[in-house]
Amino acid sequence: MHALEPCPHRLTSRRETIAGAPRKPLVLIVEDHQVSRKVLAELLSMTGYDVIEAADGSEALATLINGARPDVILLDLEMPVMDGWEFMKRQHRDPRFSTIPIIVITGVASHDPRCLEMPIVRFLSKPYTTEQVIAAIEAEVSSASATWLPAAAR
Repeated sequence: MHALEPCPHRLTSRRETIAGAPRKPLVLIVEDHQVSRKVLAELLSMTGYDVIEAADGSEALATLINGARPDVILLDLEMPVMDGWEFMKRQHRDPRFSTIPIIVITGVASHDPRCLEMPIVRFLSKPYTTEQVIAAIEAEVSSASATWLPAAAR
């Protein structure tokens, strides 16, 4: 959970446009506060990222089960229905999703003992800056760029 160290041991693939040019990564935003989620989604979309949104952990898990394969997950911890803690437990028990890195965006203190038990890649305390979010995403996806394969090689 250091500032910009890449997360090792994950499998991901770079998606490409029809013309074959690399696309920005797909980001799954899991945040119950609708305004915060929409603002973050708009910011990332304007920066060139593809974005999927989920209002809680249950919705995010359903999104994954239905076939979405984000390159990174931005996850709030304190949400109704299924909180971020439960989502992480379920995500990491399923080998189809366990390699997707999580960047926690929350008001929960990083020294909370539950944070030490979870495979959190990065931790951004609210309020965070645009630069912090983009730097965290870029650090995660750039560390996996060596494992990204062109569509023809997959």
